[in-house]
Amino acid sequence: MGLQTMSSNQQGEGKSFLKWAGGKTRYADQLAAIAPPSYGRYFEPFMGSAALFFELGHADSSLSDANPELVICFQQVAKDPEKIMALLDEMPNNREFYNAERSKSPEDLSDFDRAARVIYLNKTGFRGLWRVNRKGGFNVPYGAYDRPYYNRSTLLAASAALQSAEIQHRDFEVALKEATSGDWVYLDPPYIPLSQFSDFKRYTAGQFGEEDQRRLASAMLEASSRGVHVTMTNSDTPLALEIFSDFHVARMATRRDINLQSQSRGSWDLVFTNYECSLPMREKATSLVDAGASEDEDLALFSLQQEEATPKPSEVRAWARGVGLEVSARGRIRPEIIAAWRAAQSNGETDS
Repeated sequence: MGLQTMSSNQQGEGKSFLKWAGGKTRYADQLAAIAPPSYGRYFEPFMGSAALFFELGHADSSLSDANPELVICFQQVAKDPEKIMALLDEMPNNREFYNAERSKSPEDLSDFDRAARVIYLNKTGFRGLWRVNRKGGFNVPYGAYDRPYYNRSTLLAASAALQSAEIQHRDFEVALKEATSGDWVYLDPPYIPLSQFSDFKRYTAGQFGEEDQRRLASAMLEASSRGVHVTMTNSDTPLALEIFSDFHVARMATRRDINLQSQSRGSWDLVFTNYECSLPMREKATSLVDAGASEDEDLALFSLQQEEATPKPSEVRAWARGVGLEVSARGRIRPEIIAAWRAAQSNGETDS
């Protein structure tokens, strides 16, 4: 089964409505570019903000996560976004209310109240972090941000996109076992820490440690043996390279550090796959080094990403329709369409 897109009643630019630590909103276009040429069902077992799901617009998808509050939030956004927005409108943005909301036990709330609480804490907590203690209590301090809790059009578009998705609270192994030959599973687990002082893995009461990373590698290999397409992102660390050594690997530049003079390891993610692929800009960076135009492939890649960041899908679609090119209302835009847009832009033939 090939790539599917949303039906016409679900059209709109669905995108993430949460700011999630480790989320892939900035890099979803790069990850979409290395999707298998065709696949059946799409699985995202470490859902987070579901950035790649929204980027792909795949009509048959399974989203899941080990964080029950996150799962309930997505389920209720899909069910009735208007009710959630009404609840959010009644929640003041001040430290006293935030601390009271933070201290509540989610199990004592309705599912809609739990969903609104997740969005509220995400938008008003420090840096949008979701962190809990060993007892499962949310422990992120108040962020004192003066900004809306939600964008109405974003939440409605997300709800429309989620109508085609199954959303479940479960372990990643269950999702991988459910995937069948020809399906695609994208995994974005809590990363292996870059240093002994890093701790960005307590999104649930339990931690995601080295044993879980090795369990993930085994589950990926088992799914791969059944013909499932597997893609996984993780930190650029020796341990990640060792644990996932059975897979193809590429390095993807991130924006944690835009300074081109910095070559810190924190500026890269590793992308593991069980099928051969190459991040498009990595190939260009290699060519620049081979041609003597750059002395360092990593710095060349940073430069290319700054110059050739993929444009907003809405901009490309509007231009394509204006010049009579056929382009889908949702989902992945064909590479040749983006290439044509770039050529037109360089010639001053676009509005941007």
